[in-house]
Amino acid sequence: MEKQTRGKGLPAAEVSLFCQQAAMLLKAGIPLYDGMEVLYRSYEETEYKESFAKIYEGVKSGGSLYEGIKEAGFFPSYMVHMVQVGEMSGKLDDVLEALGSYYERESRLQGAIRSAVAYPLVLVVLMSVVIGVLVMRVLPIFTEVFESLGTDLSGTEAAILSGGVTLGRVVLVLAAVLLLGALFLYLLWRTGGREKLFRVGQILPSVRKLLDKQAAQRFADVTALALCSGYGLGQALELIPELIADDRNVKKAVKCKEVMEETGDFAAAVSESGLFPPLYERMIRMGAETGQTDRVMERIAGIHEAEVQEGIEKLVSWIEPALVAILTLIIGGILLSVMLPLVSIMMSLG
Repeated sequence: MEKQTRGKGLPAAEVSLFCQQAAMLLKAGIPLYDGMEVLYRSYEETEYKESFAKIYEGVKSGGSLYEGIKEAGFFPSYMVHMVQVGEMSGKLDDVLEALGSYYERESRLQGAIRSAVAYPLVLVVLMSVVIGVLVMRVLPIFTEVFESLGTDLSGTEAAILSGGVTLGRVVLVLAAVLLLGALFLYLLWRTGGREKLFRVGQILPSVRKLLDKQAAQRFADVTALALCSGYGLGQALELIPELIADDRNVKKAVKCKEVMEETGDFAAAVSESGLFPPLYERMIRMGAETGQTDRVMERIAGIHEAEVQEGIEKLVSWIEPALVAILTLIIGGILLSVMLPLVSIMMSLG
C-alpha cells in the first residue's frame, strides 16, 4: 500500500475529493491562492482544519501547492510527488484531475476489500450470538423440562444432549478465536505489518491472483498518469515499486525498471518483468510503436480494475454461502440434540 508523507493519512476518497476540487478551481481560472482559501473554509469544521490551514498559508505566502501539501503531512507521497511534477510542467490542473480519478479508483478498491472482509465477520458474530443463546439459555430450559417430566436422561438421549452442548461451546470458542485473529490482523495492518500479511496471503492462489491484478492495475495507472503529466517512462518506473503492495510484484516492477534502463525499450521491459499476460504485452508494444502508450496503459488499468473488483466479489460469493451452510448445520445439530431426546421421552410417556 502507498505510504503517507507522515502522520495520519487522508482516506483515498478524501484525497480524490481534494484533487478534484482543486482541479476544478484551477480549470475555472480561479487563482491558486483564492482556490486554497475556498478549500480551507470547507474543511474548517473537520479534524484536518489545522493541516489545511498550513496549505492555505503556504500558498498565501507565495509558496507552491507542493510545499503546502508536503507540509500538511497527511497526503500520500505519490500524490505529493505528482503535484510537484504538475507544477514544474505547468500542467497542475490536468495532474490534479488525473490524481482525483486515480484515488477515486483506489477508494472503490479499498471499499470492496473492506466489504469482503466485514461481511463474513458480521455473519460469524450474528450466528455466534444465535448459538450462544441456544447453548446458554435454550438448552438449560429444555433440561429443566426433562427433569420436570420426571424422566432421567441416560444412554443415547443424554449423549445426544451433551453432544449438542459441547458442539455449541466448541463453535463459540472457535468464533472467539476467529474474531480475535481478525482483530490481531487489523492491528498488524495498522501498525506496519502489511508486508507480512501480503506474504502470507500469497500462499492462497485466489489472493495471489488478486494481488497480481492489483499490481498490474497500479503499474498501468501510474504509468498513464506520469506520461500525461509530462513525466518520462524512466521517471515513472522509479515511482511504481513503492505503490505496489506485495514483495513479489515489487521485484517484477524493479526488474522492469532495470531492463528499461539497460535497453530503453519499454515494451521489452514490461515483457521481461512478467507483470502482464501476453495479450496486454502486445497492446503495450503497439501503444509504444504508435506513440499511444499513455492511452493504452489507461485502458489496461481500467480493465484490471474491473477484474480486481470481480475477483473480490467472486471470493465473497464463495465465502458467504460456505459460512451460512456450516453455521446452519451447526445450529441444526444443536436443535436436533434437544428435539431427539424430547421426542424419545414423549413417545415413552405416550
